[in-house]
Amino acid sequence: MKHLFLTALAGIFIAMPTMAQEDDWRYTDDWLTDGNYEHAKNVHASPAPKSISETLKYLPSLPTIDQICSKYAKYIADSTVYRPYRKSVEQTLLIARTEQDAIQQRINKVDAKQKKQGQQAMQQYQSNVNAGLMPSQEEMMQLYMSGVITDNMSEEQMMDVMAGQFAQKWGISKQEYLKIMGMAQSNPKQTETYIKTNHPDLYKRLYAANAGYNTQEIPDDPRDARFGEISEELSELQEKLNNCIDKIYGTHVSAAGELVVSDLDLLNVTLHTEWSKSAEAKQIDAIEYALQKRVEAWISTLKTDAETVPYPAWWTEERKKENALIDQWNHQTAERWLQIVSSRESKIKSIFERIAELENQAEQLSRQGDTENMMYLQTKLRFNTFYSYLVWLSGPIDDALGFPCIEHVETSGSAILGKG
Repeated sequence: MKHLFLTALAGIFIAMPTMAQEDDWRYTDDWLTDGNYEHAKNVHASPAPKSISETLKYLPSLPTIDQICSKYAKYIADSTVYRPYRKSVEQTLLIARTEQDAIQQRINKVDAKQKKQGQQAMQQYQSNVNAGLMPSQEEMMQLYMSGVITDNMSEEQMMDVMAGQFAQKWGISKQEYLKIMGMAQSNPKQTETYIKTNHPDLYKRLYAANAGYNTQEIPDDPRDARFGEISEELSELQEKLNNCIDKIYGTHVSAAGELVVSDLDLLNVTLHTEWSKSAEAKQIDAIEYALQKRVEAWISTLKTDAETVPYPAWWTEERKKENALIDQWNHQTAERWLQIVSSRESKIKSIFERIAELENQAEQLSRQGDTENMMYLQTKLRFNTFYSYLVWLSGPIDDALGFPCIEHVETSGSAILGKG
C-alpha cells in the first residue's frame, strides 16, 4: 500500500490541497511486516546427509542482515541456500525411517540367536547337573541360605567358593581344578589332553555330558560397557533437547499467572512500539508530508491532457532518502533480532554436536568387532530416533528469515491527474 500511496491518492491531493498531518494517521503506520515472504517452488534438494555429523557439516550459516531486510532478499536466500538444505534433511529423515526397520530386523535376528544360545546353554547346564558335574540351582540356593555365599562377597571370594564346589563334583582337589581352569583359558586343546591323560574317568564324564553341545564359551564383548554408556547419555541428551526446544519456542503461564512468551516473540511486539516512536519514522513522515505538499503544487502547474504524468527527479530523490532511513532502522533492528536467533542456534547446535560425537564413537567402536552386536544395534536404533529432531536445526534459520522488516518505498511512479 505504502509503495504506491501517492499514485493511488493523487486525485485526493488535488481535491484536498490543504490536507495536513493528523495525529490519528501517519504515513509510516503499520509498516512493520509480519515476517512472511514468498517461498520458491520446485527447489531441488542438496545431497542428503548420511549422518548427524554431515547434517551439521552442511548446515548453512544464519542469514545475514542484508538477507532478512526485504521479502525479495529473503526469497533469494531461502530458495538458493536454505530450502535446498531443508529438503536434503527431509530426505535424510525418510532414509532414517527406512533404516529403522532394517535395524530392528537385525536386532530381532540377534535376539533369536541369543535366545537359542541361551536355551542350548541351559540344556547343557542341566546335562552337567544330571551327570553330577555342576551344582544344581537348588544346591546353589542352599549355599546362599547357609551363608557360604553372601551378597557382599568379592568376585574373587565367590570364584574361590565355586572352585571348591566344582572340585568336589569332579572328584579332584581345588588346586587341581584351578590348575585346569587356568590351562583352559590359555590352551583349551592342551587342557583336554591333560584331563584325558591325568583324569580319564572325569574326561569320560565331561565328554558324555557335553557331547553334541558347542562347548566353546562365548566371551563377553568388551565394547558393551561403552555402548551402554553412550545409550545412557543419549537419554540425557534427548531430555536436554526437548527442554531446550520447549524453552525457546514454548509459551506458558508463570506461577504468578502471567503469560510468558519467547524472547523473539517479545522483541517482535516491542518493535512495533519502537518503530512508531523512532526518529526514522518521524523523519520519513516529515519527508513524505513535505513531498505531498510539493507534489500538490507541482500538479497544479501541469498543463496537459494526459491522465498520468511521471513524477519528477526530486520526487525520486526524496523517496530515496526515505529508503535510506528504512535501511538504517532495519539494520539496527535486524542486528538485535539476529543476536537472539544466534543464541538459539548455539543452544540447539551444541546438543546435536555432542550427539554427533557419540554417533561417530559408536560407529568406530562397531567396526572393532562383530557389527551384529546387540548393544551396538540397540544404540544405533536410539541414534536413528534423533534424525526426526534434525528439523530443529533449521528452526533458527526460519526465525531469522521471519524478521519483520520494513520494505522500501517505491522510487518511481506517476501522478494520476484524473483527466480524460
